[in-house]
Amino acid sequence: MRYTVIVGIVASAVTVSALLLLLSSVKDEHASAATRLRIGLQANLTHAPALIAKSSDAFSKELSMDVEYRIFKAGPDTMFALLTGQVDIAYTGPIPAIQAYLASNGSVRIIAGVTANGAMFVTRDNISTVEDLRGKRFGTPQYGNTQDVMLRSYLLEHGLRLKEDMGDISIINAKNSELLLLFRKHEIDGLWVPEPWASMALKEQGSRLFLDERSIWPDGRFATTVLVARSDLVESSPDLVNKVLSVHINIIRWMNENRDEALSITSREIKSITGQSLPEDVVKSAFSSLEFTYDPMQGSVEGYIRKGRMLGLFPSEHLPSNLFYHDGLKSIVEEMSNKQN
Repeated sequence: MRYTVIVGIVASAVTVSALLLLLSSVKDEHASAATRLRIGLQANLTHAPALIAKSSDAFSKELSMDVEYRIFKAGPDTMFALLTGQVDIAYTGPIPAIQAYLASNGSVRIIAGVTANGAMFVTRDNISTVEDLRGKRFGTPQYGNTQDVMLRSYLLEHGLRLKEDMGDISIINAKNSELLLLFRKHEIDGLWVPEPWASMALKEQGSRLFLDERSIWPDGRFATTVLVARSDLVESSPDLVNKVLSVHINIIRWMNENRDEALSITSREIKSITGQSLPEDVVKSAFSSLEFTYDPMQGSVEGYIRKGRMLGLFPSEHLPSNLFYHDGLKSIVEEMSNKQN
């Protein structure tokens, strides 16, 4: 059950050397960052701050520049777009962010946290023990994304193997909305997905909550989404990145003070993007489990690194140096606090 790092972050079979050539060829793209900002995100509740920024046009208004939003199905695709110059900043899961950093020799920085919690493993109601997982077929959003790594590491920790490792369990990858449809059709036996898709799966007849991911993390908290930027953007345009952080922090604070309105806007944006209406009771329940925070939750990220190392995904259990842009976040938080005093 071992990964090649680059496979975990891209949808196509691109070698590390080819990726590095791509990286060198897109540096000129960031010369346009002074007048245009391209943002990558996903249509999940765990990306609610991004969806609210999109709905309110907050970045464009505050930064006085053109802003373009690009929607992706999962983190690995998002990180490939970031590394190849298609987006400038992105909302993604911690695992793809770490993979991208390692595969690109540090070309990605985590600049802030976004969301904590909000991922679950939902199965058929006849699956109640670890032994019941044997011989089953499960779904995750994308090979190498955060939920995919969590499912694979959970199985390995409990002595279970996938078919490719001489075991009897299968994992398929598809968009969250497609996984839900497969679950309804009984074509998969469970899915490890972020909100709102986990809560929607729980509404299906004959389903059960096999595992709320909070139960396997210290203090019941884990980073689900982080905000990342290209390292060359951080280095060449620190003022722009700090302005992005300021807008992001204000959105997080507004959401925590106006959760009902934030939920309404997020649901509307998800429907606009996916074409799916989300049941109000499901969305409310799912939203209540989420914590919106600009804290990148470094301890949680270190936990993901340990799990990835167990799968052969990362070369070390140690946090990569310079992965976090702590100085920028700290200075903006202090500056905003001083203005309030």
